[in-house]
Amino acid sequence: MREKVSRYVVVSDHVYGDDDGLRVSILYATRTAQALFVVPRIADAVRAGDLDAIPPATLAQLRQAQAVVPDGEDELEAILERNRTAALDTSTASFILLPTSYCNMGCTYCGQEHVRGRLTADHRDRIRARVLRALRLPATRHLNVDWFGAEPMMGYAVIRDLAPDFVRAAAEKGVDYTSAMVTNGSLLNARNLDVLIRECGIAKFFLTVDGPPEVHDVHRPMKSGRGSFWKIIRTVRAALDNADYKHVTFDFRTNVDVHNQDVIHRYIELMAELGFASPNVNFTLARVRPWGNDVSAIELAGKDYAERELSWLAAMQEHGLPFSRLPALAKRITCPAVKRTAELIGGNGNIFSCTDHPLVPEAERTSVLAHIAQADLPDIRPKGEFDDWHDEVAEGRSWCRDCVFLPTCGGSCPKAWHEGNPPCPSYRHNAQGRLDLMAGRLGLRPVPADGLMPL
Repeated sequence: MREKVSRYVVVSDHVYGDDDGLRVSILYATRTAQALFVVPRIADAVRAGDLDAIPPATLAQLRQAQAVVPDGEDELEAILERNRTAALDTSTASFILLPTSYCNMGCTYCGQEHVRGRLTADHRDRIRARVLRALRLPATRHLNVDWFGAEPMMGYAVIRDLAPDFVRAAAEKGVDYTSAMVTNGSLLNARNLDVLIRECGIAKFFLTVDGPPEVHDVHRPMKSGRGSFWKIIRTVRAALDNADYKHVTFDFRTNVDVHNQDVIHRYIELMAELGFASPNVNFTLARVRPWGNDVSAIELAGKDYAERELSWLAAMQEHGLPFSRLPALAKRITCPAVKRTAELIGGNGNIFSCTDHPLVPEAERTSVLAHIAQADLPDIRPKGEFDDWHDEVAEGRSWCRDCVFLPTCGGSCPKAWHEGNPPCPSYRHNAQGRLDLMAGRLGLRPVPADGLMPL
């Protein structure tokens, strides 16, 4: 069978080495999100597409990583078909629930409009019935319930009411259950965090911290006027010392714009000093982008951001803070918006497919798929705007079809593409620098192509 080098392979520009004479290059196979360390002549052969120059054992490894594939394979179609199959899989039912429409913060870059008001008991019962009905479908093998906002902890009573029922019902049916919360963290404390973990089954918390305290508290202001940085930090830091929470992950996201870009280094140093170099912590940096609103005055350009980001990632590595250098898993589901068995239920009962739609006035008018109170509501949500995303990629309606990172990115955000705002991840622009970081983690550094160490 004739074979070829996959179009979905990134080869490091650098050869890496150490003082003992070790010399390697890195191949990153995006179809499987595998990074392979190979001797430089193998990297040269991959660049040239010369498979005859690759020894059989190494060739077998490249096949396994899908860096080498059958010569006649249409790789784009193979990736899209893989992703279509995952999107059509009905074994996982996913719900993103807003237990409230209100947030206690007033971040200027947020595109949501928050309103006060509690869910009625009838509304809660409808949500409970909707989730449990999906759980009991014959095909369901996994149930995922994520809590989103506004600020979900403003609806803590709702979470306490609903989540234990989901956990219990999944256990009774023998269905795997996973749950995460996206929260600003300001309302978490030792007591309610314990309830969320032990009773509500939440094992991952996404928290946003936008810099050191004096910057975070301005960038993400509380409507009460109080600061939130130290409240968040103390709560999570104490949780890291609890042996019962070793299975729980805390992901710190930092939204970066023109106002806080110059303090990211100081933030990284502070978080390391405070003891967040922990295996169940992750750090994510993300540039501020439109969310149904105009952020052009504060948004950083993609390539400029990616260039600066490398220095921040290097600082994280230096200080031992966990982060993703490059994706370690191929992305089969771009986002919930492309999967019919995934839906988002807003605090007013509107059902959407996209997390950017609830509480955004225009989307609340134009992008509602159904309402939780509908008598004829089907088991699987109605078709949404982005369910044909894979066909759009195939048709070239974004440049994703020609991108080496399609298998790990999936297109990132169909909504952003529809709005004319390419949402490419920063690693599209700085992947080579991230490969340098990957090598540096192992004590290797770039060396001249001739293999001679500089004097």
